[in-house]
Amino acid sequence: MTEDVRGEPGTSKWLRDGHWTHAAAIATWMICALPPLVRFAEGTFGGWPAFGFAAAFAVYGLALVPVLYPPRRLTARPVCVLLVGIQTIAGLAMIAITGVHLRGSGATPATLVIVAAELPHLLPIRWVWLWVAANTAALTAVVALVVDGWADVITFPLAMAGFQAFAVTSSYLALRETRAREGLARANTELHAAHALLAEKSRSEERLRISRDLHDTLGHHLTALSLQLDVASRLSDGKAAEHVRQAHAITRLLLSDVRDVVGTLRETRHRDLAQAIRELGDGAAGLSIHLDLPETLHVEDADRAEALLRCVQEIVTNAVRHAQARNLWIRLEPRADGITLQAHDDGRGATAVALGHGLTGMRERFAAFAGSVEFDARPDTGFAVRGFMPTPHRAA
Repeated sequence: MTEDVRGEPGTSKWLRDGHWTHAAAIATWMICALPPLVRFAEGTFGGWPAFGFAAAFAVYGLALVPVLYPPRRLTARPVCVLLVGIQTIAGLAMIAITGVHLRGSGATPATLVIVAAELPHLLPIRWVWLWVAANTAALTAVVALVVDGWADVITFPLAMAGFQAFAVTSSYLALRETRAREGLARANTELHAAHALLAEKSRSEERLRISRDLHDTLGHHLTALSLQLDVASRLSDGKAAEHVRQAHAITRLLLSDVRDVVGTLRETRHRDLAQAIRELGDGAAGLSIHLDLPETLHVEDADRAEALLRCVQEIVTNAVRHAQARNLWIRLEPRADGITLQAHDDGRGATAVALGHGLTGMRERFAAFAGSVEFDARPDTGFAVRGFMPTPHRAA
C-alpha cells in the first residue's frame, strides 16, 4: 500500500523557497540595466564602457540565479558564498562604470542591497556585518572617483549602508522566525508521536491489568466452582444430578469464555506501527512523505515498536533539517523473520556519511534488538537508510 502524506508548505529554505523575494531580486537586477540601455539607444553610451557594463551585468545575473534557485550541486554553502562574492565584485564594477561614464550610478547600488539580503542565509551574522562594512568601504572609494564634494562621498555610501543594514536585519529576523516555526513543527511532530505511543502504552497496560484480574479472580473462582460441581455430580443422583451436570457444563463453558477474553486482551495490546507512522508523517512541515505500508502492522513487543517509530522519526527529522528534501519515501515490509525498513529522500546528499547523535542513536536502537542498519549518501542523490529488525525468536 502506497500513501502520500503531505506536510504544510514551509518557508525555512530561503535559497529554495521564498519565490516572491527571489522574483523581486531578479526584477531589481534587471532594472539596473535600464539607464545604460536608454543611454546606449541615445548614442551617449557605447564602446568599451558599455561592453564592460554588459559583462558585469551578465556575470552578476549568472551568479545570482543559481543562489536563488540552486541546482543540487550548488546547494553547498561554500559554493553559494563564492557566488555571492562574485555578485559583489560585479555589482561594484557596474556602479563604477555607470558612475564614471554616465555621471550617475542609476539603480546599480541596489545590487549590493540584494547581496546584503542573501548573506544572513549563508554566513554567521558577524561575518555578514563585516561583509557589509567592506561593501561600504569599496562603495566609498568608487564614489570618490566620481564626485568632487566630500559630502556626497560620505552621505551616499552611508545611505547605502543603511539600506544594506535594513536588508540584513529583515533577512535575519525572517530567518529566525522561520527556524522557530520549523523547530516548533518538529517539536509538535515528536510530541504527537510520543503522545500516541504513551496513549497506546497506557491502553495496553490497562488491558493487561484487566486480563490478569480476570484470570486471577474470576478464572480462579470458576475453576474452584467447576471442581465442586464435578464432585457434586458424582455424589448426587436422579433429577438433582442432571441439574448439577448442566451447571457443571455451563461453568466449564464460562471458564472457557473467560480464558478467550483474557487471551484476546493480551493479543490486542500489540502496537499498530503503521498507524503510528501515518500520524508521525502528518506533522512533517514542508515535506511530502510517501509511505509504503501495510494497512496494519502489529508489533508484539512495545519496545520494538517504539524503537522502529523513533528511527522513522529520526529519518523524517534528517530529511527536513539536514537534507533540505522535498520528498521522502518510507517503506516498511513485515517478513517471517522480521521487519525491513527502507527510506530515501531527494535532498542534496553528502560526500560522506557523518554519524551524529541521531544516526548513532538509530544504529543503537537496531542493535538493541539484534538488528542492523546501513546509511548511504552521495552528492545529488539524497540520503538512504536500509534497516532490518528480526523477530524476537530470531533475535534470541
